[in-house]
Amino acid sequence: MRTIAGNCYQLQRSKGANGYLVRTPGHTAVVDPGMAGGYDALLGELRDAAPVVGQVTDILLTHYDADHAQIARRLQRELDAAVWLGAADAAILRRDVSPPTRVRRALFRLAQVEVPETVTELDGERELFEGLSTFPIPGHTPGQMAFQLDDVLFTGDAVRVERGGTIKRFYGALNSDNPLAARTTADLQRRITAGVGWVCPGHNPPARVNIS
Repeated sequence: MRTIAGNCYQLQRSKGANGYLVRTPGHTAVVDPGMAGGYDALLGELRDAAPVVGQVTDILLTHYDADHAQIARRLQRELDAAVWLGAADAAILRRDVSPPTRVRRALFRLAQVEVPETVTELDGERELFEGLSTFPIPGHTPGQMAFQLDDVLFTGDAVRVERGGTIKRFYGALNSDNPLAARTTADLQRRITAGVGWVCPGHNPPARVNIS
């Protein structure tokens, strides 16, 4: 586990996408625990970290894709943790609705994700725990959510992040709605300019924002 800033950490043993951990008063939360092949290593990392950050109480999913969420159900059972996910993405995991594009439907069939036993669905901007906020960042998936603790922002696959914190829209072929993804990118840029210090994406290294 590597410290990003304050009570925000990057996990070193998650598989598929970047996994993170945040600590607030009364809560220790994993952000995007990743794929099945990394389960044992990630669980070991969390247990090793527990004396420093506490036992995991929550699993925060930026979106439903397997590389971010495949082990959420198993980890929930093991840790007795609450799972949080955007409402529109939870509907896809429950198979109430299908992913919006042909590419995303194929990916959903190829790498399946079991819906967690219980999910608290997110819709809109709110404070989740003390100091930790969440807000919608749709486009890559319909229900993707961002999480922010202090000046550290976790964006999942809403954007690609370059050194210095420059952001670009995520790869178009993988997005559910590219016009919406473009609007989300612009909204995230405004938020970053207003006071974000670190941007932590799903697949690029976390980047320190250059604030002039």
